Amino acid sequence: MKTISITTVPGFDEWRAAARVALAENLHPSQLLWRTPDCPQSDLFTGGDQPIVRPPTASAIRQQVKVPPAFMSLCEAALCHRDSGRFEICYRILWRLLHENRELLNHKTDSDVIKATALAKAVRRDAYKISAFLRFRKTECQGQEHFVACYEPEHYSLELKLDFFKTRFKNMCWSILTPYRAAHWNTEVLRLEDNPEPLIYPEQDEVESYWLSYYENTFNPARLKVKAMQSQMPKKYWHNLPEARLIKGLIRDAEPRARAMLDKAEGGD
Repeated sequence: MKTISITTVPGFDEWRAAARVALAENLHPSQLLWRTPDCPQSDLFTGGDQPIVRPPTASAIRQQVKVPPAFMSLCEAALCHRDSGRFEICYRILWRLLHENRELLNHKTDSDVIKATALAKAVRRDAYKISAFLRFRKTECQGQEHFVACYEPEHYSLELKLDFFKTRFKNMCWSILTPYRAAHWNTEVLRLEDNPEPLIYPEQDEVESYWLSYYENTFNPARLKVKAMQSQMPKKYWHNLPEARLIKGLIRDAEPRARAMLDKAEGGD
């Protein structure tokens, strides 16, 4: 058995290069052991494994491997998941696409396809929540406005949303900090930093007070559905949301506020 060590996260580019090499050596999925940076315990079982050797014909390999675009899209998302078997499952699907069935991805009941699709779906949902629940606070860096946000994604999904933030906040200097990586944008260049040192994250800024006032005044107690709200905005995200400090009070006061609104409406008639 040969070992492939992925040293980066999410690891898509590294996996793709290693997969090409493995295919060139005609290595069946059962002949490979994938090691990930987030599972160091795997070292206990790999003492006798041979590291995979990369052949010099990488350009030739690149031309030979042709897979459906949908597969690459699936892998780009699935490999952002924290599941320790993500590299193995994607290589197994790749092998089967090339050696068994080019239409494999259309087989929705296939166990490998089900697994990879579930990983990708979880990552895309996680990436969506970054844009939904991330909040910037204004600070200063070298005398200029700089906006900082802290966020803790479930998976390695930050990279999937960086194009969104670059487009949405193109003219702002900002930093997004996650436990595994930070992204820094200076209006021209995006820089990624692994295992970032915590920056000064202000407790509050002047924009935030306006946002809290807006949130409180647009809250409609008559339409409150607590379970639906917590389903869309789970409590685990609340500690990074400034408006979360208002939610408990808004829920507590929702019934009397709704009753007052109703009484006022009836009195107006």
